[in-house]
Amino acid sequence: MTKSLPFIFLVFTSFLAVIFQVSSNDHQSHSSLERFRSWPDTSRHHRNDLLRKWTEHKRTNSYSENRRSSLPFDLLTSTQQFKGCIDPSEPFQCPQSEHCIALQFICDGHPGDCPNNLDENEETCIAAKRPAKENIEKFLHAEYTLHGSKLFTFLFGEKLAKSIDENNAFWFDTLASAFSVAKTIRRFAEKTRMSSSDLAHFQSVLQLIHDGRLEEVPLYVQEAVNQGLASLVEKLYDSGFMDQ
Repeated sequence: MTKSLPFIFLVFTSFLAVIFQVSSNDHQSHSSLERFRSWPDTSRHHRNDLLRKWTEHKRTNSYSENRRSSLPFDLLTSTQQFKGCIDPSEPFQCPQSEHCIALQFICDGHPGDCPNNLDENEETCIAAKRPAKENIEKFLHAEYTLHGSKLFTFLFGEKLAKSIDENNAFWFDTLASAFSVAKTIRRFAEKTRMSSSDLAHFQSVLQLIHDGRLEEVPLYVQEAVNQGLASLVEKLYDSGFMDQ
C-alpha cells in the first residue's frame, strides 16, 4: 500500500498538469476569439471616424468653393453707392451733377428731377434696368481672374479676347459701359468694334445661356453662368438688349 502512494501521487500530479494546460489553452483561445470578434467593431469604428473626417473636410471645402464661386455674383448684384450721395433713399447721382434722387424717379417721364432732365435720356433709362456699370466691370474682372481669356474668347471671339489680354483695364471698362448703356446687341458690337461674325457668335452664345442649354457649352462657361453670367444675360434680355 505504501509503495503505491508515490505512483498515485504521480498520477494525481499529471492529472492536475493536464487540467492546467487545457485551461490555459482554452483561455488563450478565448482571448484570440475575443480579439477576432472585436476587430470588425474596431475597424468599423475606424472607418466611421475616417468617413466623418472626410465628410467634414468635404463640407468645409464645398463651403469655401461655393463662397468663391458666389463672389462674382455678389459683385454683380451689390448695391452701388454713388460718391456724392449720402442719403440711402436717394442713391442715384444725376449725370454731370452732385444732385441725388431716388431710383423711382429715374426715367419716370417727369422732367425736373435732374438738371437738364438727364435722368430721362435714353442711356440713363437703359442703365437703370441693368446692373451698375461699376458692378459689371468688377464682375468681368473676377471672371477673368477665375477663367482667364478662354471664357472671353468663347463669348466674344479671339480678336476681342486678345485685346482684353493686352489691356484688360481698358476693355473691362469699355465692355462694362457697353453692357450698361447699349440699347441693343448691335449697338454693343459698335461700341466694342466687334466683327459681324463675332457678333453672330456672341448672339448665339447669349441665346444658349438664356435657353439654359448648358450642355452645349464648355464646363468653364457653365461655371461662369452659375457665378452670375446668367443673371447678367437675363437683365440684358429683360431690357431689350436682344431686340433687333
